[in-house]
Amino acid sequence: MPRLPSGLPLIPPPPPAPLTEAQSLVVPGLGAAAGLAMELMAVPKKKVSKYKKGLRNGPKALKPVPVIVRCRCCGRVKLPHFYCCSGERGNPSESSS
Repeated sequence: MPRLPSGLPLIPPPPPAPLTEAQSLVVPGLGAAAGLAMELMAVPKKKVSKYKKGLRNGPKALKPVPVIVRCRCCGRVKLPHFYCCSGERGNPSESSS
C-alpha cells in the first residue's frame, strides 16, 4: 500500500455515484436546458421590416412638451394644465369688483 510523505497510508477515493437519468442527458456547453425539460419559445416566422416596426413603435416616441405657455385670457406665463385668472376674459382686476 502506498504511503504519504508523512507516513500515513493513502486512502483510496470513494467510488463515483451512479448517474441519474437527468444527469446523463446533459450536454456540455448547452446546460441543463438541453435535456428532456427543454422549454419551447415563440419564434417569429418572418423578419419585421423597419417600416412595420416604426408604425408599431411610433406612438411610444418622446414628444416635445412645452414647459411654459401663455394664458389665453390674460397673456400671463403659466404652466400647462394650470388655471390662470380662472378662465375669465378681460382684465383680472375688473372681475374682483
